[in-house]
Amino acid sequence: MSTIDILVAVPSGAGWAPLHAMAELLARYTGGTVHTVDVGASLSKETKLLARLPRLKGGSKRCLVIASDPGQLYAVAQRSYVFRRYGAIYGWVIDSFWDDRIPKIARSSTYDRIFVTDFDDVHPWVSAGVKTPGVLPWGADVWSTFSDRMAVLESKSIDLLRVGRQPLAYEDDDLTAALATRQGLNFAGRIPFGADDYESYRLLLQALNKAKFLLAFSNSVSPTTYTHPTKEYITARWTDALASGVTVVGKVPNTTTVREILWDGATIDIDHADAHAGLAQVADAVSRWTPAQGEQQIRQALQHLDWRHRFVQLCEAMGEVPASLTADCEAMRAQYVQR
Repeated sequence: MSTIDILVAVPSGAGWAPLHAMAELLARYTGGTVHTVDVGASLSKETKLLARLPRLKGGSKRCLVIASDPGQLYAVAQRSYVFRRYGAIYGWVIDSFWDDRIPKIARSSTYDRIFVTDFDDVHPWVSAGVKTPGVLPWGADVWSTFSDRMAVLESKSIDLLRVGRQPLAYEDDDLTAALATRQGLNFAGRIPFGADDYESYRLLLQALNKAKFLLAFSNSVSPTTYTHPTKEYITARWTDALASGVTVVGKVPNTTTVREILWDGATIDIDHADAHAGLAQVADAVSRWTPAQGEQQIRQALQHLDWRHRFVQLCEAMGEVPASLTADCEAMRAQYVQR
């Protein structure tokens, strides 16, 4: 397809590594060039001033800004990019629930189309003056290691894996491990960090391949200083877990898009305030777990969560879907859950 610059306006940190990996995957299909930008510079006074300049558009080259939050849409106005001429500019905002941060550049003619990650965010963005935002939900790269994940289902040995923030009742790994042992569960706590973000992400994926269930709770019952105080949302720990054949136990975020992309049996709600009661629920689920359940999760994730589905929607909006992407999506369909 036509040349595309992919600006990754996403912070460093293990939690953001899946998006950096997603951008590289998109670049392989589109032939695009990935540019990891300075997220601090996006919010500088200079960048906001440059964003006011009239932007000349033309030519066949396109630009996609993958923005960690709305403010990072300013990335395309950074000194390194503001004078580049593009035929069209697109934005994909990951934490689009921060609608109080929607910047002026999102309402200007700079962007041809902006995508949010949940349908529930569309109305606030429209109300803020953004024209016809699309929806591209969170995903996972299921297809690249589909066969490898299927091959290790029989050898999963961790009953319950903890990833990320937890409610107070589950925050202490030692206490959770002691309670899990009483229930006959093999519990694994926080995964150690690697030498860099990519190594940390690799260690996470390795742990997920060994796990049957993942402990994860919506911010509605597991809030912290950096989560939204009222809006729920899904993140990579849910999607990567399911892509690895892992059922998520805890509390699933309640949003329109989450209800659309997740399937019956993808998650199990457990008690968030009483770890003894919650782990008893997990023990019951573990007692009924089979490799076939893990296979079901991987195949469903391939059908509903794989990033390639998001890429098709994005490329259709750009007017051109790469043949290699179409071919892989056709190959994927043969591996969906048979009904």
